[in-house]
Amino acid sequence: MLRLQMLPAACGDCLWLEYGTPPATRLVIIDGGLRATAAALRQRLERARRERGVDVLEVELLVVTHIDNDHILGVIELLENAPPWLSIKDIWFNGRRQLRRLPAPPPAGSQPRKPDGRRPRDLMGGSDDEASAVDEDPRASNALASPEDLLGPQQGDDLSKLLEDRRLPWNEHPTWRGEAVLVPDTGALPVVTLAGGLKLTLLSPTLDRLYRLCAAWASVLSGKDEPAAPGAGPRDLLGRRDTWPPVWKDGEGRDPSAANGSSIALLAEYPSTRDPKVMHTLLLAGDAHAPDMFDGLERLRVERNIQGPVSLAAFKLSHHGSDKNLTRALLEGIDCSRYIVSTDGTVHCHPDHQAMLRILRYSRAVPELVFNCEADTTRPWRDRKSDVLDSGSVGVALRNYSTRYPDDPPEGIVLELD
Repeated sequence: MLRLQMLPAACGDCLWLEYGTPPATRLVIIDGGLRATAAALRQRLERARRERGVDVLEVELLVVTHIDNDHILGVIELLENAPPWLSIKDIWFNGRRQLRRLPAPPPAGSQPRKPDGRRPRDLMGGSDDEASAVDEDPRASNALASPEDLLGPQQGDDLSKLLEDRRLPWNEHPTWRGEAVLVPDTGALPVVTLAGGLKLTLLSPTLDRLYRLCAAWASVLSGKDEPAAPGAGPRDLLGRRDTWPPVWKDGEGRDPSAANGSSIALLAEYPSTRDPKVMHTLLLAGDAHAPDMFDGLERLRVERNIQGPVSLAAFKLSHHGSDKNLTRALLEGIDCSRYIVSTDGTVHCHPDHQAMLRILRYSRAVPELVFNCEADTTRPWRDRKSDVLDSGSVGVALRNYSTRYPDDPPEGIVLELD
């Protein structure tokens, strides 16, 4: 059994990934949403402990994909007030410790940052208590110096310090040996098989993306710990500027966020209980950049000699369904019928219309749009479906599709594969 539960995390992500044979299933948690999400996550952990009838609940792995507030704050809240019965075997997070010890940059002419060859320690400042960074890319600098994207470099430092002070396991798997979780420029994609047989293949981030994060870490002003209420203050720079009904627009945007580019994106695989030769495969993207995921999947196809697209049971869309994180090339490189969006539409106003329309135009299979919250930005895809499929208003021919929303809103959405 492989179960993916998308807990309601407001505009963020909080993924509960469970695998194995009940009641002795194993658990992976990916991101913790905003601070308020920690309460729902703790309740889910408590229920799991009761269901198992154990004194100590073990979590095989906690992944913090990147430093955005809507992914990291709930983890900080949970760990600051961790119950004594919770045991986490390893935490994957690229914090200050790992970033300052990254390998040397690529050769001159191909590296994303300083041509003088400065190492991440220089980019992030001379001590762990001070950070200074210069972003030489004007486009990235303009985007990242704004509070609108709600990046959380301070929260990245807070979590780094928390992990060190509490002596919690941090990137301890032999694949990482305490160093950064990253995809090497050459060689095989990193693959980690957890106890119980869940296989995780890393698709992102690359060394290039982590260098960009180093340069942006201290220059980003995150504003508040929590995003403002809808309509109060600036919105995410990738946020939706759509009106209904949706209208197709040619061209594709590009995500300028260094933090999003640093996301840990994973391919999770677990054999079917009905037929062990069949692998259930989930693409869990965090907020990763679409070209990085495409490149990772292309490397996977070569390594495994996969003919044709990579088959997926579900794709958790990057950055809550932002159109700047989903491309035609990525969609045509996979064979997937379930596209999952984690957002309640607040602050960022996701999902973007163009992302949804791209799925309906380029998906190889008849798609199901799966939302972990029923909200003003997600409900029209069900309630006003005729508007979407009217090719005269949309502008292009689209596939028919189905939608799915939570039966029990406090539980979010649950996808169970057997």
